[in-house]
Amino acid sequence: MTFIRRYKDLNTDLPSLYKDIVKELQNEKELNISKELKGDVNDVPFMSVSANRASIPKLVTGTLREVTVTITGEKNDYLIEMHTGAWFSNLAMPYLGATILVGPLAGLAAAGVTGLYAGQYGRKLKGTIKGLVKKHSKETYSDEKVETFTE
Repeated sequence: MTFIRRYKDLNTDLPSLYKDIVKELQNEKELNISKELKGDVNDVPFMSVSANRASIPKLVTGTLREVTVTITGEKNDYLIEMHTGAWFSNLAMPYLGATILVGPLAGLAAAGVTGLYAGQYGRKLKGTIKGLVKKHSKETYSDEKVETFTE
């Protein structure tokens, strides 16, 4: 799942926002930080953090595999991109991975039970990031200052 938000005119302390996002990912016991990148692309600053699942869950299909959060831009005009990936989400037939790994009946159970975990975590993290943006912005947060793009 990909989620992108553009924030304008908030005067946000982006380094502090990034540090708090990294802390949030570190506080998730199921995730390990795997990569952090900071730099400039075409004179536009960016900070990115990726975290991977610490272990492979017993019921694999649909559970969270990795999360990447990237902040690109300046304090008054920036994007936050969040990508969450789920185990076997790229298979052509939904829940085939679970069927192959744990058998047909368990695969059906896995499809119903674990299919929401990556989505649930993504929604939770979106809300957390929104709160962190409000915390680190000197200007008042309003819907007019936010533009959302989804896949």
